[in-house]
Amino acid sequence: MHRKKSVFWIQVTATIIGMIVLGALLLFCAYLLSTGRMKSHIAESDETFNYEGIYPMIIQGYKCTQLDNYTDGLMYTTAIYPGSGDTLRDMLENPRIEYDDVNMVQGMNDYANDVQGRESHQYEITYGRYWHGYLVILKTLLLFLNVSEIRMLNLMMQGTLFCILLYLVRKRIGAVYQIPLLLMEAVLKPIVLPLSLQYSWVYYVGILSAIVFLIKEQWQSKSIFLLFLVTGMITSYVDLLTYPLITLGLPMMVFLLRWQKKDGTWRKKLLYFMGNSMFWGIGYAVMWGSKWILNSIFTNGNIFENVRTEIEIRLSNTGEAQEIFTAGMVLQKNYDVIKQFPFQLLWIAFLIFVVVYYIVEKRRKKIEKINSNQLLNVLPWLGLSIIPLAWIAVMGNHSWVHYWFTYRELSVTVLGLSCFLLQLLPNTKRCGMMDRDS
Repeated sequence: MHRKKSVFWIQVTATIIGMIVLGALLLFCAYLLSTGRMKSHIAESDETFNYEGIYPMIIQGYKCTQLDNYTDGLMYTTAIYPGSGDTLRDMLENPRIEYDDVNMVQGMNDYANDVQGRESHQYEITYGRYWHGYLVILKTLLLFLNVSEIRMLNLMMQGTLFCILLYLVRKRIGAVYQIPLLLMEAVLKPIVLPLSLQYSWVYYVGILSAIVFLIKEQWQSKSIFLLFLVTGMITSYVDLLTYPLITLGLPMMVFLLRWQKKDGTWRKKLLYFMGNSMFWGIGYAVMWGSKWILNSIFTNGNIFENVRTEIEIRLSNTGEAQEIFTAGMVLQKNYDVIKQFPFQLLWIAFLIFVVVYYIVEKRRKKIEKINSNQLLNVLPWLGLSIIPLAWIAVMGNHSWVHYWFTYRELSVTVLGLSCFLLQLLPNTKRCGMMDRDS
């Protein structure tokens, strides 16, 4: 047993080192690509951004449909900047060009179109506290596609992957569990995600991780932990702190629904839930921290001071206008984004479905009352529902300022609560055999 544990932790260490090395190599190679064609493809799209502006809303009055063209402009500008000529330094510091007299979107358009007479307003800025691993994909796409084409590709890819996920959930788990996914999707806003790079990266990570979990028939317990570890690392690699918990919530949903063992207990299931969450968190934190270490070793920048300052700001209870808020106010502000008529109608429809389903099943055959063991067995679902609330509350400043996209963390809460209710119903517990100790 001791030897098995030693082998497992060697695998964990090797996975962490391998992922960091692979991530660094891929990003280094991405920075070797010529930016000429990329820049011309951004220039082709200037009318799109001139029309939309920084924070356009697809449906006026609904903040959940607001795009983040500011951050997309940051990503595109970082992708097309040829850099200093020192590829290692550029990979670690992720420099870009900004202008001191216009916003991010207009600055991107000016730079991509080589607008004359703007040189005196240009300056280079670095953003090394994130990995910016999305550049591996984005730089490659920009060699062939402009912004509109990337958005259309996003639309097709995200729609296809979601349909694949629905199919696999129906096949492996049961059709009724497509409902929580549809509720989650309603919170995420599928009409918005493809139009914004900022919102897309973690969506891909979460949905692909869940698909991988569903494709394979049997899983060893160690492999399950490693999947959550890798998922957390990839999330940290590509994300700029949007709604990362979706990459924990989607594979966790699949795990909790498929995990079944003849001698299993609610305690073991809860321990697995905690272990999966822990490994996801380790992967997320270690991958992020590795960028800071590499940056401090190979550049002259004081990245740790920058990170410390940013962490203090993001965890504070003070907004951009120096307004003071509480954790409850932050949660309320995020919840208010989805506390509108269409969403309320969905929740009511789902609750009616649950009640009607229970009544129909009760009439068909005698149903025993829910016992304490059943309630204990669904504890992980409550844990999954609470994690996003804790994240939003702890990340006070970030969740307050950026509530119009951080609210998407609540999609995991919706996922957890809806699965919790379905698990309490009779005849909804069809699961595959997931866990093998060997």
